[in-house]
This record gives sequence, C-alpha cells and structure tokens, in this order.
Amino acid sequence: MTVGPLLGLLAAVALLVWIGRVLTRPRPRIAPEDVDREELEAAEREVRDLGTTVRPDDEVPGSDWGPGTPRPPTRL
Repeated sequence: MTVGPLLGLLAAVALLVWIGRVLTRPRPRIAPEDVDREELEAAEREVRDLGTTVRPDDEVPGSDWGPGTPRPPTRL
C-alpha cells in the first residue's frame, strides 16, 4: 500500500470520528425561567402593530432588523 491511499483513509477516519463527536455533543437548552415573558410579549406586540406592509428600510420605530440584513441602497 502506498502513502497516498493510506493518508486518504486516515483522513476519512478522522473526519468520521470528528462528525460523530459533533453529533453526539449535548446541546444547551434554554431553561423556561431564563425567558423574560414581559419583554417577549412587548416585542411581539410591537411587531404585530407594525403591519404587513412595513419594509426593513422604512423609517419606523423598530426598523432595526438585526444582523445580516443588507444595508439599504444609498441614494445619490
């Protein structure tokens, strides 16, 4: 057996072991007492009051739509 296939087999085994460890790792759970119900309900009311026609680039209260939202196009 040459070195190339042996290294490939070793890499495949290492990858399978790593994937197995990642999949069997326990996931953190959010305890119900960690949720601030009043703040959650206030946020839901705010979103519900905005309506369905609101767009992220509208200048309205709550226009911060979070990370990952593209910037609105700049007007020249």
